[in-house]
Amino acid sequence: METILLIICPIIYLLAALLFYLQKNKTSRFLLFAAAFLHLALLLVRSLIAKHPPFTNMYETFLLLPFLIALRCIVWPKQSARSLHPLLFIISAAFLLAALLLPASMSDPRPLMPALNSPWMYIHVPAYFFAYMSLIVALIYALMILFRDKKGREAGLRDLCEKMDKEIRISFFFLNLGLITGAVWAYVSWGNYWSWDPKETWALINILILAFALHLKAPTPQKKAWIVIVTVLSVAFTYWGVTFILAGLHSYA
Repeated sequence: METILLIICPIIYLLAALLFYLQKNKTSRFLLFAAAFLHLALLLVRSLIAKHPPFTNMYETFLLLPFLIALRCIVWPKQSARSLHPLLFIISAAFLLAALLLPASMSDPRPLMPALNSPWMYIHVPAYFFAYMSLIVALIYALMILFRDKKGREAGLRDLCEKMDKEIRISFFFLNLGLITGAVWAYVSWGNYWSWDPKETWALINILILAFALHLKAPTPQKKAWIVIVTVLSVAFTYWGVTFILAGLHSYA
């Protein structure tokens, strides 16, 4: 059942994106609702099989993040430009297809480690993925700013920058919430708030990089766009590079 849903959901997301580009907006939105409903079913099935929430390993987070992206398009459709929605559908499909291609060693459900079996997990981990959701939207705006044509630049850039700023603030808030709740969780599990573990250190680095976008002395859309891109690369290294290269207390992740 899990594999069937994992195959069907990205297909529907891609169809929704295609119909949106063909200006079949009502049908596209209907397919988005259908895909999100099946996606939710996928998360529930995974939770029942694994006997824990679906965000304890890389495979499960590849299921959760695209659902949050789709949910955002449904609940906050006006928060981002409508032209972004098909791109977000495609990104959701890409994450699910990546999850489908992961080896069985990464997708097989496993019991929770004692350190993960904590109520703090239900705040700490989702907080980061809400931050990643907004950061993905900010990345799209950043690329649009950098590759925008010079004609009609000022008005268009101002609008894009305002939208990107909103995403930066949302992401910054949730990155900080994730770090703070992670520190409390670390104290409960390991007896100290901070241990300079590689994952902790890079989580702090992500916040410091993104903070530059909020504290630039002479901000321009292009400068902020580059900061967003660097933050995304830093987050990607935190999630993949630190996990597979640098051993630490979070190696189980």
